[in-house]
Amino acid sequence: MLSNTIKTRGLHVGVRFAPPAGLDKTRRQQFQNKASIGFDWMRHEYTDKVWLLTSPQTEGDPRSQLKLTLQPEQVNFEDFFPVAPFDVFLDNVRLAMETVADVFTPKIMLGSGAMIRMTAEVHEQDARVFLGNRCLGLDERLTPIGRPVHAVGLRLLLPPIPLANNEPPWQAEIKIESLVEDVRQLFIEVDAKWAGPSPWNLDELVRRIRIANDFARNQVLAFLTQYEEGG
Repeated sequence: MLSNTIKTRGLHVGVRFAPPAGLDKTRRQQFQNKASIGFDWMRHEYTDKVWLLTSPQTEGDPRSQLKLTLQPEQVNFEDFFPVAPFDVFLDNVRLAMETVADVFTPKIMLGSGAMIRMTAEVHEQDARVFLGNRCLGLDERLTPIGRPVHAVGLRLLLPPIPLANNEPPWQAEIKIESLVEDVRQLFIEVDAKWAGPSPWNLDELVRRIRIANDFARNQVLAFLTQYEEGG
């Protein structure tokens, strides 16, 4: 079952905010002190346009790292190849965003986004066959191309729609691809975005991240599982 082989490969959240943050030397020390609470940042880069903190993780994949990027009107927090559970990521998001809030006092979230990246192993041992033949029904229809197919992918764009209880609408881009470096694996990415402005609110931001994660693990996985069970 695909659901038994799901692995999280990346968790990313971004917020555009106002008023803009002044990335000056006066606030740099304050930001460094606050950002060190709960994190062990190994690399610091500061310019007048972007502040970047990264922390490679000692466990898990060699590519595992945390990354905090601050620009005058946007902040991103990213966990590449996570080694900790999803709820720990949410706690880290709160810590990172509280640092920004304490130092720069943003008032409005102009927009936000949450990206979930996962992999899953298919029963066929070849994700190109599962995605190309079972899901997309390509089979022999690729013959006119006259070349071997190294990877197969599917991209869906979901527009924002009205939601119950006046919840802010969100849109999503879904990518499902065979993984080039391991053809047994499917790569799944859900990039959810909320475009409307709202007051700066960490609880709301965390709620949106949960929505994106639940959508990836439930609706998107259910879409794929129907082909697995139908085989």
